Amino acid sequence: DMGLEFPDFPPDSLPIENVIDRLKEQSKIRRTSYDAHTWFPVKVKDRKPIGINWFGDPHVDDNGCDWTLLHRHIELCKQPGIYGVNIGDTTNNWAGRLISKYASQDTSVSTARRLAAWFLLDSGIKWLAFLLGNHDQWGDGAAILTEMAKRHGTQKIVLHDWEARFSLEFPNGFRFNIWAAHDFPGDSQWNPLHSVVKAARFGPDVDLLVSGHKHNWGISQWELADKGTTPTMIRTRGYKFNDDYARRIGKTDQTEGSSIFTIINPNAESQA
Repeated sequence: DMGLEFPDFPPDSLPIENVIDRLKEQSKIRRTSYDAHTWFPVKVKDRKPIGINWFGDPHVDDNGCDWTLLHRHIELCKQPGIYGVNIGDTTNNWAGRLISKYASQDTSVSTARRLAAWFLLDSGIKWLAFLLGNHDQWGDGAAILTEMAKRHGTQKIVLHDWEARFSLEFPNGFRFNIWAAHDFPGDSQWNPLHSVVKAARFGPDVDLLVSGHKHNWGISQWELADKGTTPTMIRTRGYKFNDDYARRIGKTDQTEGSSIFTIINPNAESQA
């Protein structure tokens, strides 16, 4: 007996059983959200054909971004029945050892974020999806873009990490399945569409696959008879030109394919 009496101290955190119950509920919420975002329907209210402009990697703050071309494509998307998808890498968003590259570009970090906010929220583009690429994910870039999207009060923007899988559903029952990703796994020096073809061949049955990331472009289509599909496979080049890094590794700038425009016609007898 020490001859001392200590007070009963209350616990400093929730009982572990409560924590486990909360984690179980959170895991259910996350699974439900993930499943809802993996394949989601987009209902098109009119049975008229629609156009989709697939914006290749914009890199809006890079000295090599062709803003004249990018702005022309943005203006195109203001027309009725035309929508946009950003394939990712909205800004350079340099981080880590690459942050020193800001010294070589004219646009500051704050101006880059203002340009990204304008492109996402105020450019007049009706977005079907806005993807996050590898540049967007560096540092706090993804969180910043997510907060920007939350500020948009007039249109629900689907902001997805890396990929989006969705179906366009028209009033006449026509359904068109799209799988867009900043990039698909795989590469080949002989075929710029190697990874897209691989995704079409071994992935789910889709009508259109689109990627970007590698700053080159290509379009291909053929029938996968065993799957009963005839997918169109696309890679967009993006808007970054005069790339010193690309020149150092022996690549030559392509001049076309910065974005690729597709038309979905729900009244066509065949989409092939």
